[in-house]
Amino acid sequence: MADARQESPPALLPSRIKRNTACTTCRDAKVRCNPSSADQPCQRCARLHLTCVVDKTHKRVSRRSKLDQLAQEIQSIKETVGSTNHLLPSSTSDTRSKEPVSGSLEIASIASPNAISTASRHASSSASVVPFEPRVPSKTPATTYLNDASSEPSLPRTLGSYPFSGDDIDYYFRMYFEVYHPYMPVVRHTDPNKCFELCPLLFWAIIYVGSRRHAKGTSLVPFLSEEIRRQVFAALGDTPLSIHTINAVILICSWVFPNVRLTNEPSAILSSAVAHAALMLGIHTGKGQHPEYSQGILQNNFTDEAATYTWAGLNIVSQRVTSYMGVPPITSLFNQTIQNTIDGRTPFHVPSSFRVLLECQKFLNRTHKIILANLEDSSGVSANIVQVLEDEWNIVQGMICSERADELDKFNALLVQLEIQIFYMMPVPGSDPEPMKQPILRAYLTATSILRNAQQLDRTTGFLGHITHPQMRSLMTASCVIFRLLRSSYMHFLDHKAIEATAAEAVSICQRMSIMEADLPMRLASLFKAFLELYHSSAWGTTWQTEEPIVTAFLHRLGAGVTFDCLIRWKTDGTMKHAFEQQAPNPPANVAGEDANAICPIPIPDSLDIDWSFMDFEWNWTLPSLNPPVTFWGGQAR
Repeated sequence: MADARQESPPALLPSRIKRNTACTTCRDAKVRCNPSSADQPCQRCARLHLTCVVDKTHKRVSRRSKLDQLAQEIQSIKETVGSTNHLLPSSTSDTRSKEPVSGSLEIASIASPNAISTASRHASSSASVVPFEPRVPSKTPATTYLNDASSEPSLPRTLGSYPFSGDDIDYYFRMYFEVYHPYMPVVRHTDPNKCFELCPLLFWAIIYVGSRRHAKGTSLVPFLSEEIRRQVFAALGDTPLSIHTINAVILICSWVFPNVRLTNEPSAILSSAVAHAALMLGIHTGKGQHPEYSQGILQNNFTDEAATYTWAGLNIVSQRVTSYMGVPPITSLFNQTIQNTIDGRTPFHVPSSFRVLLECQKFLNRTHKIILANLEDSSGVSANIVQVLEDEWNIVQGMICSERADELDKFNALLVQLEIQIFYMMPVPGSDPEPMKQPILRAYLTATSILRNAQQLDRTTGFLGHITHPQMRSLMTASCVIFRLLRSSYMHFLDHKAIEATAAEAVSICQRMSIMEADLPMRLASLFKAFLELYHSSAWGTTWQTEEPIVTAFLHRLGAGVTFDCLIRWKTDGTMKHAFEQQAPNPPANVAGEDANAICPIPIPDSLDIDWSFMDFEWNWTLPSLNPPVTFWGGQAR
C-alpha cells in the first residue's frame, strides 16, 4: 500500500493564467480572480456556474450603492402605490374614511416622521380637534417595531369614568404608531391588549399621545393629562420599575402635558427617576436578560432590541430636558451601547433618523459639560471655546447630513448648531462687543433657518402638529434669538423687513404647535404677538437700538439663559412695564367720553391682554391670579 501511494503521480494543481483585469463578478465580490485560460471562465465562475465577463470599464457596485438603489426602488414603489390611490374613485375613499378602525393593528412597518399613509390622513382628518394639512411621502427610512398584532379585537377599557370602545383604542393606537412613534420609536409592541397586560400606564400613555391632535372629543386630552399625571407619579413609588414603565415616561417627556409652564413641568423629575431605574435593570448594557442585573426582584425578561431602544430614547429625552431647562446633564450616559447604536453595530435595524438624533444629543452632552466647566471659572463663556465647538460640529454635521439625510435630520442638526452658537451671546464680562457681532449674526441666521425649515416640514408632513416638546422648546429658543436682536443695536445694519417677517413667522409657528386653548405654545404666541405689536406701535424702538444682544441674567442656565433673559427683558426693563406705569391708576368712568391719548399717551395693543403666569419663575412684579387669564387696563388687573 505504501509503495502504491509512492508510485501514484501527484495531483496537478491548476495553473493560474495572469490576466490584467478580473471578471466583473469577482470584482464585485472583491475576491481573487483565477482564470484557467485566457478565453475560459475563471475558476470561481465555473464552480458557481456564473457568467464570466471581463470588462475593463466595469465599476464595482459598493454596498452603499446597492442600498441607494434599493431605496430608489422602494420610493418608486411608494410613488406608484400613491398615484394608484389618487386614481381610485372618490366614493371609495369617502367610504373608507367614515369606517371606524376595528380589529387589531395590522401594520407591518410604518413610515418615518416625513411619511404617512393616505388612509391615516382620511381617518385622522375626520376625528381631529385641530385640522392639519395633508402630508406627502418623502425619501426617509422606515421605522420598525414588532408586528405582534393578534386576530383578537381590542377589548374596551375604562379610565376613571371615561369609557373607550375597542374601535376607539384601535384608532388612537393607529394614530400613535403612524404619526408620533417615528419621532421616538421606543415602544416595540403594537397589540393594544398585550400592551395593557404588560403595563397599563404605557397603554394609556399611547392613547394620550395618539389623541393629542386626533381626539374624538374636546375633553379627552385634558382628562388624559390629569389622569396620566396622577398615574405616573404613583408608578414611580412602585419599585422596581419595568422597562414598559420607563417607555411610558419617555413618551410623556417627549409629548408632555399641554398645561405645563415654562419651568414648572415634570420632565426633569420623571427622566431622572427612570434613568436610575434603567441602570438597576441593566438596560444601559443594551442586553436583555443580563445575568448580573437579573437578581432577586430585579428580573428582566426583555430583549436586546428593547433594551437598546429604551436606553437610546432615555438618553435623548434626558439630554433634551437638561438643555431647555438649563441644568447640568446629570442623567445622560452616552456609553458604548449608544455609540454602537449610532454606528449601526446592532444585530437589528435602527432607523437612521433615530441614530442622527442620538448623535446630535451626544454632541450636546459633551458641549454642555465643557461650557459648565468654563462657567465655573468665569461669569461668561469664552468665544474661542464656542468657536472650537462650532467647528467640530460643522465636521460632524457634514458627515451625518449626507445626501441620504432627510429634512428632519437637517432640522435636528440645525437645532444643535443654534444651541452652540447662542453661547456667543453669553460672553465673558468686559469682552469687546465688536468682534462678537459676526458670530451673533451667525446665530441669528441659524435661528431664521430653523424657523423656515420648521414651516417647510409642516407644509410637507404636518410636523408642527405632532412636534415633540423638546423640539417645541428649541423653536422657542430660536424665536427668542430673533426677538432679542429685534430690540438691539444690531437693527442699525439688519434688514428690518426681513427680521420683522421672521418674528411674525415665529408667532404663526407657535399658533400651529398649539393643541388646546391656553397651552404653552398658545401662550407663547400671544406673548410674541404682543412684543411685535409693541415694537411697531411704541416710540421705544430708537432706545432699544442702543442695547447689545447679550445675556445679563441667568448666565448659569446654559442655553436656556438666552430664552429666560429675552422674556424677562421684554417684560420688566422699561418696555411693557414702563408702558403700564404710564397709564391712569384707575379706568375712566366713561371711556368713550374721554380723550384716549390723554389717558394712554403711548398706545398699548390689544394683544397685551395675556396671561403671564406661564413664565413661572420670580419676576419683579406678578399677577394676582393665575387662571383664567387676566385682562389688563393701564397695568391693573380687572
